[in-house]
Amino acid sequence: MRDAEDHPSPPVFPAAPPAPLIPHQRAPVEVGQLPPLVLVPGTVPLHLPPPRRRGRYLLAGGALLLVATLALCAGVVYVNRDSLAERVAAAAAEPPSRRTRPLTQSEAIDATLKAQGEALLRGDEKGWLAALDPAQSKLRTKYRLMFKSLRALGVSEFAYWTDEDPESGKNGTVAVTAKAEYCFSTDTCPGEDSGNRPWVSHELTFKSVKERWLITAQTVKKSREEQQPTPWESGDLVFQQGRRVTLIGSRSERKYFKLVMPVAEKAAVVNDRFAGMVGNPQKKYRIYLAGAKQWKTWYGGVTDKWVIAYAMPLNAAGSDVVLNVAQLKNSRQVMTSTIQHELGHVVTLGGADREGGRGDMWLEEGIAEYIGWYPKPATASWRRSSVRSVVQGSKRPKSIAARGLDGDASPAASDAFYGLGHFAADCMARKYGQRALFDFVRLYLREDRDLEPASQEAFGKPFSAVDKACVAWIRERV
Repeated sequence: MRDAEDHPSPPVFPAAPPAPLIPHQRAPVEVGQLPPLVLVPGTVPLHLPPPRRRGRYLLAGGALLLVATLALCAGVVYVNRDSLAERVAAAAAEPPSRRTRPLTQSEAIDATLKAQGEALLRGDEKGWLAALDPAQSKLRTKYRLMFKSLRALGVSEFAYWTDEDPESGKNGTVAVTAKAEYCFSTDTCPGEDSGNRPWVSHELTFKSVKERWLITAQTVKKSREEQQPTPWESGDLVFQQGRRVTLIGSRSERKYFKLVMPVAEKAAVVNDRFAGMVGNPQKKYRIYLAGAKQWKTWYGGVTDKWVIAYAMPLNAAGSDVVLNVAQLKNSRQVMTSTIQHELGHVVTLGGADREGGRGDMWLEEGIAEYIGWYPKPATASWRRSSVRSVVQGSKRPKSIAARGLDGDASPAASDAFYGLGHFAADCMARKYGQRALFDFVRLYLREDRDLEPASQEAFGKPFSAVDKACVAWIRERV
């Protein structure tokens, strides 16, 4: 392969996908196809399930390209957070001999779900399945696989919240919308009342079976807005534990574990260094390997053929990385930069309580590119030719803090934008030191400081001075 400086401009590739698939990236065809996606959490009122941010996607096609916009999802399910914690406790606290009334239908359903969550946390599969109608064999198989996956993932918190008023259905059934909040032991788990735990929504059907209200059906809607179904809701999973990384996939993807694990472990070590710099150390990284079916299903599915990977923040708890492994298996270089880039989003954005937006894209994606290519400089990136075209063109950039891309940005504009972000991050590291660069990332992206005070504290200079110096630096090097 020719030196990166001489590499021709990559072929034109399609525009960024529409919301909610916002942040994405693409890889060069000849260098080996593909790169990531990310999603970040937000806060909401106490009685609403926490909204989720949309993900950053890594696309393949011409050159690496990432489009990022952090947006809150629409479509919130209203729930009563007191339904299990207080309604059941109030109704069932008294022993049967002293109880003045039987549990209502709603209280009995909540009690079933509360007992099921508690059984999961103590590793009691029989107790977990006791919430299901014994006659529903397929449903029991589905829940058995869910139990296995959640336990393997190290579930540490799991509790349902339900509607106050179940809806009556046919043949004595009732329908309930239940939201399950959960955490894994390798993640930081926000407080119960923070509104920042990850969650899933299930449509459950209950029926009285031998005087017990049991689940007879469960529906998980495929939704890009709500990022469902999660991998652990979606069938049989297999796991491989590395020192710093857990690989998860369907049985058909297990054959790729041996290929991906050494690359992922090295990428984790690179990111551990930067995670410490921004104050976001990771106990362990989770990487899901998706087959063709899972790629179109997990977290609402990805249909754009150019997306190859994404990082999915689980509100303030942690982040999952998902790889379209079939698109990465033939190029170790692209696999390496893709995984390092995605884990870069995990450590720089994951768990941060901030709004974000297009105004931050230049740094969000620039720092992920910096990490993705580390220790190589920006001049080694296959985006360099796109950056050169813009910098030497009639509308040369006047600031490194470029306005974020629109959803319909052209592939050429997207490629240049991410390349410029990479060059900007590289400039700040070389002029002011890598420690100062990551102090700036911590202050501006994770702690949500304004641009000027973040620059003054990290670099000891106003951002206008940093900006001017780096614009000139980039022009000299492309």
